[in-house]
Amino acid sequence: MIKILIFVACLSFTYTPSFANSQSKESDTQALETSCKTHTVNENNTSSNPCIDYTMGLRYLNGDKESGITVDYKKAIYHLKKAWNKGVIDAGYSLSTMYYNGQLVEKDLDKVRELLLKSGKKGYVKSQRTLGQSYWGKTLNDVFEKDIESAIYWLKKAASQGDSQSAASLSAIYKNGDGVDQDESLSFKWRKQAALSEKAGYNPGQFYVLATYYEKGIGTEKNLVKAYKYYDLSGTAGVKGKQRIAKEMTQEQIDEALRESNAWQEENNIRIGGGLIRRVK
Repeated sequence: MIKILIFVACLSFTYTPSFANSQSKESDTQALETSCKTHTVNENNTSSNPCIDYTMGLRYLNGDKESGITVDYKKAIYHLKKAWNKGVIDAGYSLSTMYYNGQLVEKDLDKVRELLLKSGKKGYVKSQRTLGQSYWGKTLNDVFEKDIESAIYWLKKAASQGDSQSAASLSAIYKNGDGVDQDESLSFKWRKQAALSEKAGYNPGQFYVLATYYEKGIGTEKNLVKAYKYYDLSGTAGVKGKQRIAKEMTQEQIDEALRESNAWQEENNIRIGGGLIRRVK
């Protein structure tokens, strides 16, 4: 009998290039929001815990040297299907990628659609995001037809759970008027959520774009203090932005922006280097 500790493994997805790139920097199992975080696993008896089936499926798919498990695609698909059938929605998303890429199973676009819709309806954020991106026409064009209303529906579902990528997508849709009336105030709302959601963590790219909204007054009043703050939180990427707007600011405004930036860093236990710009008289 082999006992192993459940861990969150990463799958390698391809789908389309845009989808692959958007997923490459995060765990493809979303940290298991079910009850699958810390259990001792008996490899010979997974029937009592579907989370164990899910984890074993990932381990057989990728291999796990520490536990002496080698890649076994047959066992991987077996355990993932069991987990999905027993309610682990994470497994539905994982299976959808396999059916799309023809990994372990024959490529089946109808199955991809079914699994994404079912897991999305059950609340799995990454499925909701993928559905939103697909209906927006950014990925899986051979599975879903572009439908901006459906795109917004699914992106809002994911964004409401704190998904910053989906919030950023909504911001872009409203900013560009992509299939909807252009609405800069809504664009700003979603852009702010993308940067400041509790689940967003530290994402300098999101802070940088939010800074441009404050600098240019997109959907909100122009606010150079806020712009400077978020350029500062963008790290080195925001240096040129700070240099540019510092010419229009007083030293007091710059100091206030830096105070706000430092307060955010202290609150979130993060230290960011980006250069100190002082007002030149």
